[in-house]
Amino acid sequence: MTKQLRYFLFLSLLALVISCKKKTPENIGLPILPGDDLLDAEFTDTVTLITHTVLDDSLKTDEVTPLLLGNMNDPIFGVTKSSIFTQLVLSKTNPVFGTDPQLDSAVLSVVYSAGQYYGTLYPQKFKVYEVTEQLYKDSTYFSNRMVQYGTEIGSVYVTPEPNPATDSMMVDTLKYPPHLRITLDKDFFQKFLTDKPASFYTGNAAFQSDFKGLYISSASGSPVGQGSILYMDITHTYSRITLFYHNETDTTSYFFGIASSTCARFSHFEHDYSSAAEITAQINSGDEIQKDKVFVQPMAGVRTKVTMPYLKDLFKKGKIVINKAELILPVDPASISVSGSDSLSPHPKLVATIADSVLGPVIMPDYFEGATYFGGEYDEDKMEYRFNIARYIQQVLNGTKQNQGLYIITNARPSTANRVQLMGGSSSLNNRMRLKITYTPLY
Repeated sequence: MTKQLRYFLFLSLLALVISCKKKTPENIGLPILPGDDLLDAEFTDTVTLITHTVLDDSLKTDEVTPLLLGNMNDPIFGVTKSSIFTQLVLSKTNPVFGTDPQLDSAVLSVVYSAGQYYGTLYPQKFKVYEVTEQLYKDSTYFSNRMVQYGTEIGSVYVTPEPNPATDSMMVDTLKYPPHLRITLDKDFFQKFLTDKPASFYTGNAAFQSDFKGLYISSASGSPVGQGSILYMDITHTYSRITLFYHNETDTTSYFFGIASSTCARFSHFEHDYSSAAEITAQINSGDEIQKDKVFVQPMAGVRTKVTMPYLKDLFKKGKIVINKAELILPVDPASISVSGSDSLSPHPKLVATIADSVLGPVIMPDYFEGATYFGGEYDEDKMEYRFNIARYIQQVLNGTKQNQGLYIITNARPSTANRVQLMGGSSSLNNRMRLKITYTPLY
């Protein structure tokens, strides 16, 4: 076929598409027809991908749902911890506790979120502290923020039981949703019945100024391969502190709740990679070094950087139209069965972003084509993730976007715990990360 005829056929197809929908130059050919159906389309999957693990940035965690709590010792990713800071509110203003009220018990209950957790249900010691620094509902709190807190006011050593949401937990003769239950210090909370001034109970502003909130943490270490991160429904109506007390005439209770509209609340994340030799080596070395295995972790953990240093060189003969560009990320099967169960399953959804040197992960143009087109869902049968990034590749080749590379991150980073180990881009790997491009030359 002559060059002139090729141009004629391509321009005829282009005119037909433009008559239906106006496209910008970088959108030409995307995705007009499946790559295999395009006249004179060519294909390559030899684009060099340099893959390396880097630290992720801190995340905004205030007012996300659910909040995360717990401690897990991942044999590949090391130790991950999450704790919770939260304010509380009055359930009723100006309560009357009667004559000579005496506290029988004070209990913190935090409801599990629909039975969700990541890891294994190994015993953990949970501790509760009084917050001594003022929290503010209209402030922004990030995952690396640590708030001042005082002495311990409660603890429990327990195996978490985040049963399905349809199950119920018996307390005395009543059923409640499954929850973490921690007995609190009686002497500390007796003062709430007898020693607080009347202004303490007149409204939430005065109450929160005096009793600034709670810090809830998992204090015990877990053996390698044990422990879990629990998903907590912190604003559920039964997530509360309940004071059970009696007076001269009655036995009753009063509670402090956690309201979504008036309570500051956030998760604090910690990662210890000292036992994760491969991750430690990568985050302490340059991201230009090729790695056979790379890692992606939510909770402000780690992300994978993918660079394509020779992308433009591959197409230096002349201009091309990208018909399809599919980024394929195989999962390392050894990282799934490491615990002997599915408790360390890969994250259900990853996100490919532009690795902006200033802004960090930036949404790709292909993302706006919709989830079905863009991809990122974990394919359990193929054990891989796939992304369609044709628009981004076209813009890089056209020079309208810099070739800064990609960051691979998880979806819902502040509120999920699933991590994943991916195969890197080394050409020596049989099942390597790769970029499959179908294109039409214009030369």
